[in-house]
Amino acid sequence: MKRLTSNESIAYLGHLKNLLEQSGVGCIIKNEQLSGGLGEIPFLECLPELWVIRDAQLAEAQSLLQELAQSSPSAPAWRCAGCGESNEGQFAACWNCGRADERDT
Repeated sequence: MKRLTSNESIAYLGHLKNLLEQSGVGCIIKNEQLSGGLGEIPFLECLPELWVIRDAQLAEAQSLLQELAQSSPSAPAWRCAGCGESNEGQFAACWNCGRADERDT
């Protein structure tokens, strides 16, 4: 087994795991339950990790994740016309007041 990546978000690693498994790459997530040990165990050792089960598939998995990163363009940030709050591009409504993003209308 080879470690592919780690991330603070178990949900994100679960998403990557699902994508890889759909492409035929077997993988597991380690350290899912270690967050309760923070303080007793060093922070970096508690991070959830995504591991490829078969060493021979590591390069394929890395390539798939690189393709995913390149094909996921970030939308530009936008300012709410209602309250003036700045919002990240992936949000379709203002996090502060709930008003819909009016850039595309």
